[in-house]
Amino acid sequence: MQGLIRPISLSLPILGSMFLLSCATLSKQQCLIGDWETIGYNDGVAGYSSERLASHSKACAKAHVTPDYLAWERGRKLGLQQYCTSNNAYNVGRRGRRLNNVCPAAMINHLQQANQHGLAYYRLDNQLDTDRRLLDEYQTEFDQLESGAMLDFANEKDARKRLLFLADELGSIKRRLDDTQRQLDMLNHTSKY
Repeated sequence: MQGLIRPISLSLPILGSMFLLSCATLSKQQCLIGDWETIGYNDGVAGYSSERLASHSKACAKAHVTPDYLAWERGRKLGLQQYCTSNNAYNVGRRGRRLNNVCPAAMINHLQQANQHGLAYYRLDNQLDTDRRLLDEYQTEFDQLESGAMLDFANEKDARKRLLFLADELGSIKRRLDDTQRQLDMLNHTSKY
């Protein structure tokens, strides 16, 4: 059965037309082909709830096609077996997203914990990126002021004041970067996902 399931491949023209058609969930061609088990499988892997079928019904109404609920749900349940894993929950979090509420209740605590670890990684990684950009920006300005450039300052006193501020900020950002990197390293070291 699982060998029959295959991902839907969309070409760029189909993706473009889907966007132009009010973000329809399926193209007319996909509706007419009607491989509902594969569509359900892909929806399950993406973590969609059974409400997703209503969006497909709306998208396919223009093609006068009614989805096959049983085939779609059978495929979605197979896809959810991939979505509802601790590795996937962690990876969803690393992309900055919370896990959808589609997994079995018996698994949810474990999956939420994995998702929270991924979200923590996402936040720390974003903080590193933000601080690195700020460090580069401040370092460039500091170097220019230190070499005697006045930039947009009216007088030397204001430029010197900014130079001292930047020196303090550069030290603070470097300490924050070291601390964030340590937290990220510890999270990677203790993570089992």
